[in-house]
Amino acid sequence: MKLKNLSIVAALSISSVMAHAETTIRIAHSTPETSPIHKSLEYFEENLEKRSEGDFDVQIFSGGQIGSVNEVTELVQIGSIQMTMGASVLLSSVVPEFNVLDTFFLFNDKEQARRVLDGKGGEMIKGAMEEKGFKGIGFFERGFRNFSNNRAPLDSVKSFQGLRMRAASNPTQIAAWKSIGAAPMPLNWGEIYSSLQQGLIDGQESALSSIYIERFFEVQKYVSLTGHTYTTEVWFANKEFWDNLSPNQQALLSEVAEETVELQRELTVKENNDTLDTLKEQGLLVNEVHVDVKKALGNTINATIKDDIIKRVGQPFYDDFMAEL
Repeated sequence: MKLKNLSIVAALSISSVMAHAETTIRIAHSTPETSPIHKSLEYFEENLEKRSEGDFDVQIFSGGQIGSVNEVTELVQIGSIQMTMGASVLLSSVVPEFNVLDTFFLFNDKEQARRVLDGKGGEMIKGAMEEKGFKGIGFFERGFRNFSNNRAPLDSVKSFQGLRMRAASNPTQIAAWKSIGAAPMPLNWGEIYSSLQQGLIDGQESALSSIYIERFFEVQKYVSLTGHTYTTEVWFANKEFWDNLSPNQQALLSEVAEETVELQRELTVKENNDTLDTLKEQGLLVNEVHVDVKKALGNTINATIKDDIIKRVGQPFYDDFMAEL
């Protein structure tokens, strides 16, 4: 872990010793303060503190100031930070069951995704998280992922050949992109903009809102609406911290968290809907991807990664989760 992060954690530990009257919840995340995630967490902070009558003190650390998703996940696991969130693809190295969400074109629409993740499918994932020392709080939404790049519109399977693209440090994802001829390069989220700017990669895949929030549009020419995967940002806490809360504290926290997730999703939908027009105004060329191309991509990729996903999550887990679709 970076020295600056150790210093921050040490300072946070000292502050917690000084404040015994209230339960402190430190939440670290990697997105800007303009993001739906941060705005919704501000709602969580205000309402949990107010409705608990000062029993909770919520402190939010935005923009990756404490560390990367993987670094902060480690801090939550050991209890130095109480909460964080991260894309499921980045958490699968710690909780293998997240790999089931790597299946391409898994959900038909956001309504189906929410039904599954807010229901038994999500409870299955949360159960797997508890075995690793985490308490799942809720599933924030980024939306369906699409491509931006500097080379050409992605309008066929062949158009992905040789595409130098950012990939998460996830073996299943890397295998998926290689199966259609792309050239994935594992990079941390914070490295994408500079890598696009310097021409180290041609493009990246993310939710539309991320293309705007992270200002990728400044260094990209094309947006292709592949809608290949649904991205959830998993909100979780240290399990020991959760278990030490009183039943009343747990109930109130869960109530406000549910409202927070609903707000975050509403803000994300609005942002994604507004983003396309904004990207076009910024001069990016946007193309729909034909359903036959999506089907061909899905067939090739899923044939490549299905056995690996089953190996990582286990056949019973895989079958039970797929039965919830």
